[in-house]
Order: sequence, then structure tokens, then C-alpha cells
Amino acid sequence: MATTMQFSLPEATAVLARTPATLNALLRGLPNTWVRGNEGVSKDGHSDQGKDTWSPFDIVGHLIGGELTDWMPRARIILEHGEARAFDSFDRFAQEKESQGKYIDQLLDEFARLRKENLAALQELNLQPEDLARRGKHPELGVVTLSELLATWAVHDLTHLHQLSRVMANQYRGAVGPWKAYLGVLHCNGHGG
Repeated sequence: MATTMQFSLPEATAVLARTPATLNALLRGLPNTWVRGNEGVSKDGHSDQGKDTWSPFDIVGHLIGGELTDWMPRARIILEHGEARAFDSFDRFAQEKESQGKYIDQLLDEFARLRKENLAALQELNLQPEDLARRGKHPELGVVTLSELLATWAVHDLTHLHQLSRVMANQYRGAVGPWKAYLGVLHCNGHGG
């Protein structure tokens, strides 16, 4: 059984700082068929585009939403109010409205700017070990700690990078022929959106 790491703020921020460049390398300049395609494929292999699935464009929009309303706002609520004030609910689908009329390059630039600002704000907090143990209240999960929130931020990035890879791979689901049997990404049922 694999062991897990203990939370470390420098290690978490090392992941968080790399996400914008990773997304940029994967998506900037790609044709819309890659950027806007989702994995809406029914079990019989027929396209069912758009049904409860996200495209890479949607994923970047969702990550922007998190930068605006989730991670740092919730960290501040923990530090300022503790468990006395629950977090505001997070709209996991806000990108459907907020990203309308934009291009992927605009979203990538916006995400990179927001992430840079949030990581600078996080560093300015000069968090100490006792701060990381402070508790807040999630509207669905109940009591959480600041270290759990920050660890989740990093794992959330990795979850959506995984999702993005899976969505993109599914664009060639039918094109790979019998090699599909060897391509685990085409059999993965991870985070759907």
C-alpha cells in the first residue's frame, strides 16, 4: 500500500504554481476540436456530445471560478471567522455563463493571472503551523482545517489535469482501433465535471 505525504505548504504551492504553465502547454494554439470537445460518448460508442461532460475549455473556466470564489476566499474566512461562518457555496458550473464569448487563450491568460495573484496573497499571509490547524466550516462537509483546504486546492488541480487528459484522449477513442485495449485513459471513469 502506498504511503501518503503529510501536507507541506511549499510542496503544495509548487504544484499550484505549475498548473497554469501545464494548461498553457497542453491547450494554447490547439484547434477547437481539441479545446471544445468533451467526452460525451455513449456506451455503444455513439457521440452524445454535451451531456454532463466538460471540455478542456470548460475545465479552464471552472478553475478560474475556483480562483475567484473558492480557495483564497475560503482561506480568509477560516482565518477571520473560524467555524463561526460557513463558506459560501461554490458554483461548480459558473463557467457555463462566465466563459461565454471567450477564447481558450483568454481563459488561459486569466487563469494564469489569477493564480499568480492568489499565490502571492497566500504567501503574504505568512502562515504558521498553528494557522494551518485552524478550522472552518464547509456548507456540506462540515468542519475542515486550513491545511485540508490548501491540500485540496492542489489535488483539485491534479484532478482536473487528469480529467483534461482523459477528455482529450477520448476525442480519438474510435481512431485508435484495437489499441484501445492498452490505453487505460480510455477506460478511466474519474472526475466527470
